[in-house]
Amino acid sequence: MVNPLLKNIGEDVMGFLNEIQLKYPTAISLASGRPDEHYFGLQDFPVYFNTYVDAVAAAEKKDRQTVMNNLGQYNRAKGIINEQVAAYLEKDEGIKANPEDLLITVGTQEALAIAVMTLCDKEKDVIIVEDPTYVGITHFSIITGYPVTPVQVNERGLCLNTLEQKILQHRQQGKNVKIVYVISDYQNPTGNIMPVENRLRLLELAGKYDFFILEDNAYGEFSYDGTNVLSLKALDTGKRVIYLRSFSKTLYPSLRLAALVAGQQVVEEGKVTSLSDLMAKTKGYITVNTPSINQAVFGGILIKNNYSLKQVNREKIANLKEKRDQLISSLNRFLDAGKFPWAKDISWNIPGGGFFITIKVPFKVTKAEVITCAEQYHLVFTPMSFFYLGEGGDYEIRLAFSHVSVAQISTGIERLAMYLENSIRINN
Repeated sequence: MVNPLLKNIGEDVMGFLNEIQLKYPTAISLASGRPDEHYFGLQDFPVYFNTYVDAVAAAEKKDRQTVMNNLGQYNRAKGIINEQVAAYLEKDEGIKANPEDLLITVGTQEALAIAVMTLCDKEKDVIIVEDPTYVGITHFSIITGYPVTPVQVNERGLCLNTLEQKILQHRQQGKNVKIVYVISDYQNPTGNIMPVENRLRLLELAGKYDFFILEDNAYGEFSYDGTNVLSLKALDTGKRVIYLRSFSKTLYPSLRLAALVAGQQVVEEGKVTSLSDLMAKTKGYITVNTPSINQAVFGGILIKNNYSLKQVNREKIANLKEKRDQLISSLNRFLDAGKFPWAKDISWNIPGGGFFITIKVPFKVTKAEVITCAEQYHLVFTPMSFFYLGEGGDYEIRLAFSHVSVAQISTGIERLAMYLENSIRINN
């Protein structure tokens, strides 16, 4: 026997898309939200590592070999670069955090697991998620048995009126909403951003109904015009937000690092306890500690760049904007309803940042459609329905443009247009 809850996650989104791309290697993939490898800079790995070692040796008055030996050992569950990451958060994101309130985790996926497993009682508590959303939170919750409820997303982020209704419904059923999970900046998969007035209203609701906001920020760095809305964490005066800051997109995924910021105090067995201490206790039984060598590299990056990633990511952001602009230009060219009447019911959003765009189409998009498009038109996309916990997304697709070249975008959209034209004619 295996975990019977595994069958409840539905489509294995990540597995399916990986298989499709492997099966059709010549297809252009607009499915995966991977960062562009051209900006990884792995050749500088030794420089950053040595920068960190030298800094620690000087600060702690130790010889380099002792510092390096320590990096090869087990280490603190909370992390070893907390001070450097706290300095970065304050400088780049306006978030003031005590280094002891941070956990350096093995990517955001571990941070999600730690937060849910530390805070939630499976019998009494409910997790509310955006719908559609990142499948890492929904699928983790399902296979581990934590109740999860979807609330729809619109162009302004999470629908707050529906959120309040769901909270009241759960209370009538004797359940408590403990966590509300949101991606407030350039949401995955929609690409939408939550305006500041909605952020303030969400914080107000968190205080009124006593829940934690789990804010996942993987894309906030990637604003095309440089105007960033303050994160929920930066706006939070009531200690309602637990902040998850991924470095997979801003640096590179194999670094496997994220920061979890939890400055709250909670009551455990009648005693007031630091939430970050409880989370460190949970982490100790998941991964023990986050690899110190990876942390040292990131610590060196921060030290060498004066605790800011703005300059590090400047060229990446410009490149992403160029790709977004090429994508919109190609959509306007190949799906111009004035020239191509069959395209009259196709529309799309224009994201101000991030990795994704959403396209609405006049026919139902299924797993079979992905295979058809890959096989016949050499293009891979993702059905939006893959990201929904509830019903929805059947007539939408997500395109990710972060990993492909500008030239591939133009070719890819031309192929997409041919596929869409044929599918619309078949379905009419």
